[in-house]
Amino acid sequence: MNAPSTQPGNRVLIIDDNASIHADFRKILGQDQDQNVELNRAKARLFGESSIITPQAGFVIDSAFQGREGLEMVKRAAAEGHPFALAFVDVRMPPGWDGIETISHIWKCCPEIQVVVCTAYSDYSWEEMIHKLGHSPDLVVLKKPFDNIEVLQLAHALTKKWHLNREVQSRLNNLDALVRQRTSELETANEQLKCEIAKQLKLESQLRHSQKMEAVGQLAAGVAHDFNNILTVIEGNAALLQDQLGRDPVCAEPLNDISVAAERAARLVRQLLAFSRKQVLKSEKLNLGEVINNLREMLKRLLGDHITLEVNVAPELPPIQADLSMMEQIIMNLSVNARDAMPKGGKLAVGIEAVVITNEDAQKNSEIRPGRHVCLSLSDTGGGIAPELLPRIFDPFFTTKEIGKGTGLGLATVYGVVKQHNGWVEVQSTVNQGTAFRIYLPVYTGNSRPGDSSPSRKPAAKNGTECILVVEDEDHLRALTATVLRKNGYRVLEATSGLDALKVFQGHSSEIDLLFTDVMMPGNLLGDELAARLCSTKPSLAVLFTSGYTPEVTKTDFRGNGNFLSKPFTPVQMLAQIRQCLDHAPVEKSKAQV
Repeated sequence: MNAPSTQPGNRVLIIDDNASIHADFRKILGQDQDQNVELNRAKARLFGESSIITPQAGFVIDSAFQGREGLEMVKRAAAEGHPFALAFVDVRMPPGWDGIETISHIWKCCPEIQVVVCTAYSDYSWEEMIHKLGHSPDLVVLKKPFDNIEVLQLAHALTKKWHLNREVQSRLNNLDALVRQRTSELETANEQLKCEIAKQLKLESQLRHSQKMEAVGQLAAGVAHDFNNILTVIEGNAALLQDQLGRDPVCAEPLNDISVAAERAARLVRQLLAFSRKQVLKSEKLNLGEVINNLREMLKRLLGDHITLEVNVAPELPPIQADLSMMEQIIMNLSVNARDAMPKGGKLAVGIEAVVITNEDAQKNSEIRPGRHVCLSLSDTGGGIAPELLPRIFDPFFTTKEIGKGTGLGLATVYGVVKQHNGWVEVQSTVNQGTAFRIYLPVYTGNSRPGDSSPSRKPAAKNGTECILVVEDEDHLRALTATVLRKNGYRVLEATSGLDALKVFQGHSSEIDLLFTDVMMPGNLLGDELAARLCSTKPSLAVLFTSGYTPEVTKTDFRGNGNFLSKPFTPVQMLAQIRQCLDHAPVEKSKAQV
């Protein structure tokens, strides 16, 4: 056999009050026994005798003569990192603890130690031992007097078992650590997956909202043309009748009601186009702080005496590029909502400040853009918005107000206007505490298109004597336009399409001073194409376009040229725009030389 191992795991503790017993164990398990084994083997080989080969010992033996002493040695060995693998414990050890009590205390501090109970008496039956110590695979009973081979075999078997138990426990601990590590990795991956899913759901929600807005926008743009033509006829005829019958008290009120109703309908169409981001922008360089200050008195009247208005405008605000009327509209819409949320009174705080959005901020939301922005905030102390309703507040026609109290277009319009100005809206709300809207608009960069910001001019005179070619496929609208123009001194030629206009122009090119044409017309010749062909023949021809469609539908944006009149329009607006175009028309070279 190989030389015995004396590693710390082979430590054996003998607990017995009899010193001779300790000596016997040392002979059996200690180095002395190993030498006798080798001597017996040599003797057997020399004389040809048979010999029982017993395993070599090589155990490290420690002795204790009482139970308390043995317990202290077990504790000390464990603390030093060299624990006992096996303990032989005598049952009777007067006057202190007996063996069963000693084993009970040892297992409390070192439950993995293997124990052999040594007894020469029937002090305890096996059942009694089990009752006191419990069932344990680490307990063996050895009757005295014991056989040396049996002791040696027990010692080897039980220490080997102790080693295997520790190896198994070590592997279990390693496995448990690996499981915990893997569990932690899976939990981390799961959290990342949840974040990705939440981000994906948010993006999907934003996409659905965008698609919904686009669909409604296409619908709004489609019906806007017909609505605007109809409203132009209504408003125009109401204005003509007011000029003729306005002094008649019987007619004055109905005509006024018609005008008001037509304007309300026109405003509704503009809201439809605004929230769908298809409204025509009249962009200019604005100081949003000045806009708020100009609206302050109107907002006080709008809110009423029961609501306190607080305005905080940061000094030296950078300008923005925006449509003034639309900025006023979103402020009014949000103020009306705040008022309705505070029927018993409260406070509306309006603030404006310059902010810088970082790339890190922009990664939190796909709508956010990095850079310098002006932030408009409106915070009320009203009833707040329920969490389940927050995702829907910008949906068109969604409202929590009573029937007849709201169209559901207020916040949808705010959202559309802000998006059309390349900004975004953030909302925070707590039920019974209030709601805060924060609107971010990019700072003016100086790259506005020519003509976006029209300088203020004195109102143009509405009368004239020039000849105007009116091209409009809607019969009622064309007739109304011609009537208004003739009534104000102009000479009028009419055409129902682009091709028809070419024929009229060929016979009267020298007379015609201005082309007033609809953009979208039946046939293969649209308004802008017609204007290009006529102006190539007569460069001094003034042109004024009109349309009830949006630039996205007409595929052409005429706003930068200052010669576009959006439907619906009133006779006064039409006359002023026509006069302005005529007064700023180009001059032919031949005339200029004369």
